[in-house]
Amino acid sequence: MKNSPKTRFPLLEFGADFDHSGVSVAPDWRYDLICDYLKASPSYEFVYRKLQGQKSPYAQPKDLKVVEQVLKDFGAIYKMNEVTWWQQIGMQLYGIQAATAKVRLAGELNENSKSISINKSMYQSLVFEIPLSLTISEAVKQVKQLAKGYEFSTSIPKTLKPKYQLEKIKLRQKNLQQGLQALRMYKKKMQLWQIGNRLNLVPSQTFDEMLLETKMAYKYSANKEVMSIAASRLIKNAALVAENAARGRFPNNRPFKEAILTPYEREAGRPAGSSAPKRRKALD
Repeated sequence: MKNSPKTRFPLLEFGADFDHSGVSVAPDWRYDLICDYLKASPSYEFVYRKLQGQKSPYAQPKDLKVVEQVLKDFGAIYKMNEVTWWQQIGMQLYGIQAATAKVRLAGELNENSKSISINKSMYQSLVFEIPLSLTISEAVKQVKQLAKGYEFSTSIPKTLKPKYQLEKIKLRQKNLQQGLQALRMYKKKMQLWQIGNRLNLVPSQTFDEMLLETKMAYKYSANKEVMSIAASRLIKNAALVAENAARGRFPNNRPFKEAILTPYEREAGRPAGSSAPKRRKALD
């Protein structure tokens, strides 16, 4: 059996413009992963099945009310695609009902334009006249000096805060996408070393699985162990992202006691038949 292609699915940048949608959301590719991670969360699925009067293969989350509120806000994600979800639900959760506060160029004063008329927006603003004879660095320096006498916000005003915000934890796009792929492969009962190998998690250890059907198969025992451990770590990280998402925190991979991780536990280490002792569980 040949290795599967190691490609990642393309992501859309979801956002919203106040003039067209009535809400403002800065475009971001992470919005396109929210529903996928919620679908991978045992906690979210439990609550969804509970509300549908169905049994769940997963345990009830200890912070049931928290997950119930998130599901109430984010909706029946299993019945719609990401684009529809964003248009109908997502932008309302992550947006503010006001135009985004941003610096704008009001115009240019020159030989042909002697004056500029500026209408006040919903935000209090400062208006500067910046001579183009200055360098950009000198202009910025002078603007900063003049602005010191005015009170600027140190955080987003509560009246303009969206109900949910993307977390400031820096998780790479590649890791988030590979994490989803790993969780899906895991649910299909694929072996850990195969997940690691097919996702090319350790490029120097990747090998053609067809070679396992030859007399040279014994040479790849160490490769399989490395791939198994790499997949285990990736799955642990992705499982935490999914469980945090079910609490309205995305993207976030921080451990917390209410997270249901047992569905993603599996022995990591050398493949069956190896003389070396097995390592601890993948999510220990």
